[in-house]
Amino acid sequence: MAAADREQARSLSLRGVRPPLRVPGYEQEAFVGHGAYGEVWVAVDSNSGRKVAIKFYTRRGGTDWAALAREVEKLRYLFNDRYVVQLLKVGWEADPPYYVMEYLEHGSLEDLLRHGPLPVADAVALFRDIAVGLVHAHNKGILHCDLKPANVLLDHDRRPHLADFGQSRLTHEMSPALGTLFYMAPEQADLKAAPDARWDVYALGAVVYRVLTGDPPHRADPGAAAVLAMGKLEDQLAAYRELIARAPPPSAHRSVVGMDPGLATILDRCLAASPRDRYPNPQAVLSALDGWQQRRVRRPLLALTAAVFAALLVVSAVIGTVLFRDAVATAREQVTDRAVEGNRFAAREVAGRLAVQFQYRWQILEHEARDPQLRAWLATPVEELKAAGAGGAIDAWLADRKARYDPQFDAAGRSAIWFADNRAGLQLGTAPPSPDHRWQYRGYRDYFHGLGRELDIAVGPPPGVITRPHRSVVYRRKAGDADRFWTVAFSVPVWPAGGSHAEPVGVLGLTLDLSGQSRTEGDREGFAVLIDTRPDATGRRGLVVRHPHLDGVPAEAEFPRHYADEVVAWADSGAARFPGEEAYTDPVGDDPGGWLAAAERVVVRGEDGAAADTGLVVLVQAKRGEVLEPVRELRARLGRGVAAAAGFVVLLVAVLWAGLLAVVDARSRSPVVRLFRRWTGLPTADSGTSATGTGATPVPPGTGSHEPLPRPLP
Repeated sequence: MAAADREQARSLSLRGVRPPLRVPGYEQEAFVGHGAYGEVWVAVDSNSGRKVAIKFYTRRGGTDWAALAREVEKLRYLFNDRYVVQLLKVGWEADPPYYVMEYLEHGSLEDLLRHGPLPVADAVALFRDIAVGLVHAHNKGILHCDLKPANVLLDHDRRPHLADFGQSRLTHEMSPALGTLFYMAPEQADLKAAPDARWDVYALGAVVYRVLTGDPPHRADPGAAAVLAMGKLEDQLAAYRELIARAPPPSAHRSVVGMDPGLATILDRCLAASPRDRYPNPQAVLSALDGWQQRRVRRPLLALTAAVFAALLVVSAVIGTVLFRDAVATAREQVTDRAVEGNRFAAREVAGRLAVQFQYRWQILEHEARDPQLRAWLATPVEELKAAGAGGAIDAWLADRKARYDPQFDAAGRSAIWFADNRAGLQLGTAPPSPDHRWQYRGYRDYFHGLGRELDIAVGPPPGVITRPHRSVVYRRKAGDADRFWTVAFSVPVWPAGGSHAEPVGVLGLTLDLSGQSRTEGDREGFAVLIDTRPDATGRRGLVVRHPHLDGVPAEAEFPRHYADEVVAWADSGAARFPGEEAYTDPVGDDPGGWLAAAERVVVRGEDGAAADTGLVVLVQAKRGEVLEPVRELRARLGRGVAAAAGFVVLLVAVLWAGLLAVVDARSRSPVVRLFRRWTGLPTADSGTSATGTGATPVPPGTGSHEPLPRPLP
């Protein structure tokens, strides 16, 4: 609340304004304030005595009920999260509607910052707590999209809680969400922008920047006042984006007393104007912050640690000379394990990306399959479509979808063909358009009937239409004059607008060429191979559908078929790991038995969260000889090191022996021994001390300054 709003709320409370509704179980105590949606009251739970805040939506005429319901939905997902203001009760059926939330007596971070910036230590604590809150929200699939100091409330320990999820979005939502100027990322200031986790990263950096400096980033830049003065929203957002794009990066935080360069660098990356230069999500910010704090703690111990490690390296070198053969064997085993684990990690990454792409393609198709125009075309008899000349319109509709979604993938992941077939198995249109194939029968194709094979009968009627998203068998698609690619089709049923028990009116699908870059990055040869464990057109399983050697097949040659039987056996065994530690025989390459490999199934998740195996397997392989090359080099280095270590040990023993002699023989007049004893703090022979090293000159008997002995008594 602004100062004027708080004063108005205080005056209304003093005048005894009555709440618009008595909420059962709560005793309203004080009026807090009002806003665009209604008013807020502080109340006490009659059972527990706990203070709560009740928000009444009294201004129903201007209320965006979808936004309010969305906020309540997000708070329900974040129930019992210490970093989020908790929703306790919702009364949507009341008049006026309300919901009850926990009451945080220290107000918002905005209220606290009105008294000026905070010290760096307090800012770091807030930085981490707010980042943790965002991580919790993102882990539940919720993007806040409007983080600012006013939406961060402080509890009795002045620890932050995230509030106001009215602009939040789920991670899969595509609708835009505007934040607050000078706190929202520049790319967010676009009415067509899709929500992104990096929006919250920018807002997090802007909030911490405000905590440290007193002003949000770019608020004091030349031209900032003109942005606020813009009349139309679109003009204001465009001016805001241009302001941040043209302005230099914010730097006032680097002048704050006590600012550490590492912390400033983290904040710089959060506030990067380009989302590509920003942290990808709040978890990455939290990891960077934790790493920075750990480095600060370790700095005083670096010198001591370096000395300890140096000693350990020396000891390890001596032990290594004794255990030479064991060290080489262990190194071979570890290098092999690391290589296989690296392959496994790479296979898991590639399989995960493919699973996401496949699932997203099905989601795209299911979304477009609900288009009323497509349903109408598929439900209309072909003769009527021909008479109306609808073929071109269907091709244009498919081309529009292809052009809309293909840019979201890289060149290798873009669709080859979009198509639509009616219930009778007749192809109504394609993108790119193919008039020669229009009205042709396609009911025998696996993508249409989903039987897991291509039928021999190329005429109708089809055996049936798929009733769920389907991945077809792999087949060869002609590109130019030769079969250049293995291709797979993704298809979904198109249901009529009626009830759930109706039959599909057709299918909508797209094809994907399984080609493109498959080599992995690194100094040694390695690449990812895609294998289909389902039966192909010949009925055999394990067809290698993507391999770098397949990219070099001459255009005039017959496209070969290679099968990975080892992968099929592994897939059938149900084992979690592929047994590729010793050697894998590549059915395509010219170096059989010389590979280390790891495999991962491509698994997608259904709407119910259940895993669904696509039948495809990603196998990452690396040459065994190149993997073990470091071991051979290690063996040679260790051989040379044994001789060097032996000489070093002899020299070290000699030095230690000389030092021992210097300590024992204090009477030695040798300059080296005297220098060593002075360096160690031991007395030397020319310092007037005894060999006992007491540091006091001996006193002869009967002399000195001691008291005389008493005379004997008579």
